[in-house]
Amino acid sequence: MKYSVTIIAGLLAAFTVCAASWERAEIELSDGRRISGKLSLMGVRPLTVTPSGAKYQQKILLSDILTLTQIVREQKMNRPWLYKEAGKVEKMYLEGTYPFINFTTEIVLTSGKVIRGDIVSAAFRFKGQGPGKLFLTRQIKGRVGEKMDDLVYPLKIIFNNRKTAVKPIIVKLSGAGKIQSAAALDNKRKLVRFGKTAGSKIVFDELLEADYDIYILTDSEVLGGLSGSGPDGRKGGALPDNALAELNKVFPLADDFFSERRILALGGNEKFCKTLVYKRREKYYHSDKHTPGGWIWHLDIWSWHLAGNEWKIDRRYIMVRHKQKGGEKIRKLFLTKALGAVKPGAELTVDLNGKRQNGIKFITELK
Repeated sequence: MKYSVTIIAGLLAAFTVCAASWERAEIELSDGRRISGKLSLMGVRPLTVTPSGAKYQQKILLSDILTLTQIVREQKMNRPWLYKEAGKVEKMYLEGTYPFINFTTEIVLTSGKVIRGDIVSAAFRFKGQGPGKLFLTRQIKGRVGEKMDDLVYPLKIIFNNRKTAVKPIIVKLSGAGKIQSAAALDNKRKLVRFGKTAGSKIVFDELLEADYDIYILTDSEVLGGLSGSGPDGRKGGALPDNALAELNKVFPLADDFFSERRILALGGNEKFCKTLVYKRREKYYHSDKHTPGGWIWHLDIWSWHLAGNEWKIDRRYIMVRHKQKGGEKIRKLFLTKALGAVKPGAELTVDLNGKRQNGIKFITELK
């Protein structure tokens, strides 16, 4: 029996090993065998999936996965062919057939969330009884003359020893007006998650193990937390005394839709610095329709790292976005340590009526 291109030994030697640790896993192969050992993703790119119906890609850490299943969406025997003439669509079919399989990948995360879609080809090193390398792909195209049963590929990967009991974060807000939206930055994975609101309570569920900086928009205020927490492996020395002055030199050079922007606060370290950025724009296409007499504004977190003596931007995360109409109340921004680096399972009460007692600091008016 031949292995298809999904199980390769030797052809992927050019890939470098990802710095991620080895993960214990059991692998079910399409021929009915079950092998166990350790997996490590090769290369520097995380596992990437385009969810069904989405226009974006989602990057996933192996440590966040419970199971990964390759669901056969289509399988058939195709005939090889060539175009009769360059630039024309007419085909000329050749002798023989080859097996062809299309997959939908289903990933179950430790949070309980299920993601289905098309996987971006990924290579793995494997330690155990079986091939030294595995390859997951969206499609398999066999060789002419092969049968469907000649293709052997990973059907399901089950990761062992996973923690799944991650509790939600609950925030109760008092004295801060009506809640309109809430977002949390996953400091480990650099992803933004959104909370569910009910009255004065916000719930962030389906969380992964990490800590989160939370931002809440109400009809009169914005409350948030800017911690020094960042991804694993991005810990460095303390921020230089001139960090803000140096950041303000390169900050205006970044391309952005917003014509006005400024840094309001910063935290972190020299390998992973976070700045809280306020951005606004009055005139844009159809601004008279969407924000008559007002402006559109965002509150972002921008992450940076110090390369030599120069600050380099990594990514931007939108924590709050709002279309401010003319005459609408100007919101006040407050920061508090209580909303920074929050762990799953935390139940917080943030009372704006007792700002000083609760360590809540006024930053600026968002105008």
